[in-house]
Amino acid sequence: MATDLRVICARIPGNELVAAECANLTGGCPDAEGVASCQTLEHVWRAAYLRTGLRCLAEAASLEALAEQVAALALDADRFRVEFLNLAQRPVRKSSAVLAMANAIPARPDLEAPQHRFMVVVQAHGIWFGEILVEAQRTYEAHDAKPYRTSASLPSRLARALVNLVVPPARTLLDPFCGTGSLLLEAQAVGAEVFGVDWNIKMVGMSKRNLMHFGYTAQVERLDALSATRTADAIVTDLPYGRLLEEMDWANLPALLSHLRGLAPLAVYPAEQDLSDWLHDAGYARVQVYYVRKRPGMTRFVHFSQIA
Repeated sequence: MATDLRVICARIPGNELVAAECANLTGGCPDAEGVASCQTLEHVWRAAYLRTGLRCLAEAASLEALAEQVAALALDADRFRVEFLNLAQRPVRKSSAVLAMANAIPARPDLEAPQHRFMVVVQAHGIWFGEILVEAQRTYEAHDAKPYRTSASLPSRLARALVNLVVPPARTLLDPFCGTGSLLLEAQAVGAEVFGVDWNIKMVGMSKRNLMHFGYTAQVERLDALSATRTADAIVTDLPYGRLLEEMDWANLPALLSHLRGLAPLAVYPAEQDLSDWLHDAGYARVQVYYVRKRPGMTRFVHFSQIA
């Protein structure tokens, strides 16, 4: 009998952050159908791209064999509900699967207010039955309604995923180009201590008001990133690009990256182009690039960078 922990992830073609977030939050790697066997479900609640964490209780090649295994468990699960997910589009009817599992559980069902929730998951290699332990709360969705934003503001779901690449293990986070505070909001929402700076006083004001709107009190200051000296466990920042980069009074981007490298051992830099060579030149020993397709012909490059 299978008793492992599994998480069901979103399936988003062209988005490598799904697997990266899953790896950091659960220690698992999703298969082609978006299911990962994992080490922990502790952080699934705050995920951007993970959906449901379960404990697999039984697994078989057919629905009939699965029902026999579930019946043998003699589950003590009064007031239960069985849900259904077909990831492989195999010819398994939802009504048949739910009824078979319900008949195999010696307890009363409760569809409206269940005390126990189970799920039948159909995959290409077989069918499994698990108890739902946790679901992503998607608290980032509320942040899309922040009162102050610009056309360059990161979508909240993406911002949450970027933060989740380093938290854990990071407990303190620095955003040296905080803009309207998208990354600061998500970092605070998952319990990190954050500090933001921006050279534009208007952005600093927007960031502070957005944080206050949601009840957060992160420290945000007007400061050129090259003048920042406060260290943190990790940097997560959306680097300026295009006209915004031209407006900054910097000699060059490599000098900036070299300075930031001295402020935190981990960094996540989303950008509109591959900065791997520049990051290596700036002193980062390891750089992993994750590709996120924004739309046909346009890709965002997310650089996970480490000094050792």
